[in-house]
Amino acid sequence: MATPPLSADLLSLDGYATKAMAARAREIPGVVNLAFGEPAFGPPDTSKATILDQDLTWDAFYHTSKTYEQNRGMLELREGVADYYRRRYNLHVDPEREVLITHGGVEAINLAALITTEPGDRIAITDPTYMLYQRAFRTLGRQPVCLTRPEGGSEYAGMFADAKRCLSNVRSLLVNSPENPSGYVIDDDDWTAVAKAAEDNNTWVIHDEVYDSMVFDRPHIPARKNEALRDRTLMINSFSKKYGVPGLRIGWLCGPADAIDLAAKLHDYMYLGVNMLAERFALRMIMDKDADNWMDETARMLEQRSKRLQDLLTPEKGFDWPRRPHGSMFAFPNVASFGEQLAPKYRLHADGIGAAVAQYLMEECKLATIPGFVYGPSCAQSVRMITCATDETFEKGCEILAQL
Repeated sequence: MATPPLSADLLSLDGYATKAMAARAREIPGVVNLAFGEPAFGPPDTSKATILDQDLTWDAFYHTSKTYEQNRGMLELREGVADYYRRRYNLHVDPEREVLITHGGVEAINLAALITTEPGDRIAITDPTYMLYQRAFRTLGRQPVCLTRPEGGSEYAGMFADAKRCLSNVRSLLVNSPENPSGYVIDDDDWTAVAKAAEDNNTWVIHDEVYDSMVFDRPHIPARKNEALRDRTLMINSFSKKYGVPGLRIGWLCGPADAIDLAAKLHDYMYLGVNMLAERFALRMIMDKDADNWMDETARMLEQRSKRLQDLLTPEKGFDWPRRPHGSMFAFPNVASFGEQLAPKYRLHADGIGAAVAQYLMEECKLATIPGFVYGPSCAQSVRMITCATDETFEKGCEILAQL
């Protein structure tokens, strides 16, 4: 008897490249893993005593495991999110009407796409961009449209010089800032251009800001700080990266009240509620003012590591930095000149010179990185490296790169 068919469209999706590369690295003895963006830092020690005293108890476990969370999430945590925006960005957010607690940032991305578009609608993403977006939107039955950004300066302002053409027949635009993989951080000129393009085309803006606390030489600007974007923007954030707790799976969606109402209804249909004990852990961290200082120290550490990689990977060695990171926990050098020096068995890689260099670094140098092509067609000449590894791993990675 024939087996019923599975979804052909979903079967055609490729796997999660960063997880696959990290898994491969773990299988090879001695490989130094600068591939997978799993923070070695965190959670902040300053939150430890409160969590131990108030949340890691039988009563806390019993209460949170016997009850479904309401569809918007714990009010105290939503108030904590609002307080976070107030104290760090001087941005007012209504915790009761404009915040929804989600199962990580990924759920927030999915909900934002679902409530702002219909099946078959076009959602614009930029090139470069985080590889998950395109796969997630296809999974949801939406059509991702890739917009290539120019390198250098205010990149979104340059991209939206022809706003009508860029967002024609597009229902939503997803913006990632600070960005994975390049570390680009949007400035005021960028947001002004985005706002005009979105208004001209009646387009929603979805701002994924999960690396907001990790900025260097440019301040992070939440999209809703721009008054022209406030009523047409959904912001996505998460505890995973900034607090170093990716296994907690707690994030949030912030936006206009009517959009959050719809997202909360959909959240009920798809997820019922988030884990209440995890919410309590998250609450301790976001309300810990000392954790703000800890995040700022983490950002300074990431900046130092980013500059160290830039000092190591020079044009003389065949590396270039058309996009020097302004933030996040990644480095994304162009490796075209270095790749041209490799043996043909590497240089002629089907997925471009970045993939060739990533393969060479893995096989010859025992260093795992991610080939740039997974982040967009314009990125095929780059590789991504993480700066959030343990001190030991990062030092070993630098020692390898210094020998190139």
